Amino acid sequence: MLIIILFIIVLNAVSIILMYRSLNNISSKEKLIYIAAGTVLMYFLISIIYWISTRNIEITEVSRTGKDLIIFLFVPINGIIVLPLFAKSYCKFKDNKLSSRVFRNRGIALGILLLIILIVECAYFENIQRQVEIMINEKNSKYYQIEQEALNMIAEANSIEEENINDINTNDTNLQSNLIEVETTNDITNGQTNENNTIEGNITDNIPENNENVVVDTLE
Repeated sequence: MLIIILFIIVLNAVSIILMYRSLNNISSKEKLIYIAAGTVLMYFLISIIYWISTRNIEITEVSRTGKDLIIFLFVPINGIIVLPLFAKSYCKFKDNKLSSRVFRNRGIALGILLLIILIVECAYFENIQRQVEIMINEKNSKYYQIEQEALNMIAEANSIEEENINDINTNDTNLQSNLIEVETTNDITNGQTNENNTIEGNITDNIPENNENVVVDTLE
């Protein structure tokens, strides 16, 4: 990123120096006006071309950063190609070394050259943004896939946990049922035991009485 910024600074410096040296026999004020006007014009044209090339493409934060780099990179490039040549023709025309017809023809030729450059740049900008869009979509797709896999793992873990909880609850229910059956069986067994004990007690109580009656009968 730092290298690109330094490269942009160098290109702007070269463009300004070439325009300044191409403007002979005019004041420094006029030179600064020409340089400023030419730079602003190029910036305006590049911005329009960039907007046209990306009007049907979703703009993201990456695209905005790329837009700034592209514009500030191609402004001095276009300036180096066109503005110094036009500056030389303008100075010659101002010094009466170039006729108005020739000056006009040179201006038209430079305009056509600039138009061709802008058309090529428009296609280039669109291709760049398409590539950026594809990269972002692929990245988002990977993130979405990873997110879905994570959600599926969480859902699977929750399902397993619910199954374990259900198994534990089922086991508890079965255990409680078994305990209830055991308690019921014990109660029944205890009841039968008590009943048997009662019957045996009654039989035991009746035996002495019978024995006493036998003894009495014998004595008599």
